[in-house]
Amino acid sequence: MALLWAVLGAIVLLLALVWDERRAGWSLPFFLLAAVWQALSGGQFLGSPFEVAMLLAIGLVGIARGYAARPRWRNWVRYVYATALFMALLSLRYHGASSGSLPWSLVVFHAGVLLLSYLSLTVAFLAAESKWAQDRRLKKAPWKALDSVPLVTLSRLEDPYLRVGYALYTLGLLSGLAWAWRLWGSPLSWDVKEVAALLSWLLFTLVLLDRGRGGSSGARIALWRAAYLTMVFAFFIAPFWGGRHPV
Repeated sequence: MALLWAVLGAIVLLLALVWDERRAGWSLPFFLLAAVWQALSGGQFLGSPFEVAMLLAIGLVGIARGYAARPRWRNWVRYVYATALFMALLSLRYHGASSGSLPWSLVVFHAGVLLLSYLSLTVAFLAAESKWAQDRRLKKAPWKALDSVPLVTLSRLEDPYLRVGYALYTLGLLSGLAWAWRLWGSPLSWDVKEVAALLSWLLFTLVLLDRGRGGSSGARIALWRAAYLTMVFAFFIAPFWGGRHPV
């Protein structure tokens, strides 16, 4: 049933993107039912990438709905909805997967903190991507500035979400190191997921250090893309390689 609810939520979100973004919120109950059903059937709250991705999609749609009433934010809102749909579809591969009988408190803390960091960093990344695209567009057609979100406003959206997301991501990695030390006797290994997560954290560190230079330069957005895509790889793709990480 969790898979059915997830697919229905994805279909509703896709139809909203095609016809009427105001109906995107109708996908939220389906994603929530999918997450709850997965948690009940797996016996572990936040014990599956599928469940985390459902909650991530809920968070993204919810944040986007807060900006949907502002006409100049329409493009950014569509980016967020599309990203939520992308996450939901990628997560279908992990339907039924579960971390099993792991320490409940550590799983909830570790996965919960990382869920919030993924959400914050996704919002910040989409703000940075929108800022870069808008800067290029306005250089070619500056008269469109009145119909676009001011670049300074996008920067004010990007920066706090980046700082919060980075702090949570760091906390999530540290809790993961403690978890690994307790379970396997070593905090790090050459596990693909662990290496990718650490690499993405290093790239996000560079993004954070670079934010004072401002602007929407090609070098900065390239760094953003590398960091964000590496994080997505660690979460969605790396588990295909197996390794010691349970999910």
